[in-house]
Amino acid sequence: MRHFGKSSENTASLNLGLFDEALPAASPQEVNPAEEETTCAPAKRKKKSAGRLFDISKFPIETKTYDLAEDKKICGCGKALKPAGEDRSTQVDHIPETFKVIEHVTLNYCCRQCNIITSAKKPSTALPKCMTTSGFIAEVMIRKYEQHLPLYRQAKLFERGGAVIPDNTLGNWVMRGADALEPLNDALVKQLPHVYILQADETKVKTLKSSKQGYMWGYHSCDPGNRFVLFEYAASRGGHIPSERLKAFSGILQTDGYAGYSPLQKRPDIICVGCWDHCRRKFIDVVKVADKHKTGKAAQLLLLINQLYAIERSASEMTPAERTAHRQAHAQPVLDTIYNDAMSINALPKSLLDIAVTYLKNQWPHLITYIQHGEVQISNCWIENQIRPFAVGRRNWLFSGTPESANKAALIYSLIQNCHLHEINARKYLEYVLNRAHEMRRDLSLATALLPQFIDKSVLL
Repeated sequence: MRHFGKSSENTASLNLGLFDEALPAASPQEVNPAEEETTCAPAKRKKKSAGRLFDISKFPIETKTYDLAEDKKICGCGKALKPAGEDRSTQVDHIPETFKVIEHVTLNYCCRQCNIITSAKKPSTALPKCMTTSGFIAEVMIRKYEQHLPLYRQAKLFERGGAVIPDNTLGNWVMRGADALEPLNDALVKQLPHVYILQADETKVKTLKSSKQGYMWGYHSCDPGNRFVLFEYAASRGGHIPSERLKAFSGILQTDGYAGYSPLQKRPDIICVGCWDHCRRKFIDVVKVADKHKTGKAAQLLLLINQLYAIERSASEMTPAERTAHRQAHAQPVLDTIYNDAMSINALPKSLLDIAVTYLKNQWPHLITYIQHGEVQISNCWIENQIRPFAVGRRNWLFSGTPESANKAALIYSLIQNCHLHEINARKYLEYVLNRAHEMRRDLSLATALLPQFIDKSVLL
């Protein structure tokens, strides 16, 4: 999984379209000229819309009225000035860190005759004997794992607001909060055997205490009724990691060309689909190193691959059955041309072109499988997009303290990304489920109902 932005895969800057007259012309259904990535026409800049840059309609309003002093309400002629309307202007202000103390008072009642004391019931807290609320813990989690703000920086921000909270205290809150949410992780794992389309990928993460390179494995369910992402930390990148996690899974598995997925690809109950994004990137690397040589073999293959993506865009609104038929009618001829052209290339061993062509040849059975299944994507970019926030955050906090903390981070990342997938406010969600942590421990089925893909969104309003 690459840690770079979209620009690293943008072929428009290569101007390959200047030399695409030698390629077979695509039918109108195959390529939308307005969307083709390889066009050499410069993109028109969108005009900036006039008016406000953000919506302020939901903000509370504080009105400040400015009036003339009484002695100024007399004109020079001696007559009193009369009201003549008003002028209004607006500004948006931001109030930095604010804190308040919530004092819980539990009233007690007694029966002097029976010598019995009855106390009102106080709501349970996510972290017993912890002086912070679930909302505060959720805020710290969001800032670290969604906004990528390390805990020591958060401590400095809180100090500006008058609260001196050591960063190790914040870390303790986060770790204990993740412990309270562990039933949700178990519930996510149990969903894997119940989905049919799954994408998998992995990225590096270093643990400080063991001084070892570990990996964060990601699994993304593409099933419309049960879409979710699950992250898990493992000290190894070996193929036994996904094999063990997906031992109860059967269906369509989409991955890149990493050999660690080979044991899964050999299983008869799994249909393996490759990733055209990974294949395309290798040819982009060749073109870049060749000084954007647009008449070379890599550039010609890249143009053909771009046609596959254009066909996908034209089929984006189709049903899976319609998309399957559309791919077989329009993508299959392009795939045949790609394969024939790749077979005719004799590249220098170990060169970038040889690496790109070898990847294409080795992955070919998996790369062409997508045209038979309209419900799958042409690449596994969905799971890469879910892993990208983790890669961005890693640049700020650099490493996890221990394998245990890496696993807890994986859980929090999973929940936050699942909230994004289902358009849920992650901060409100974490606060809500933290408040129900004790209920989840007593009733494991409740954890499934509280997963972002299944939760009743009205409880978060």
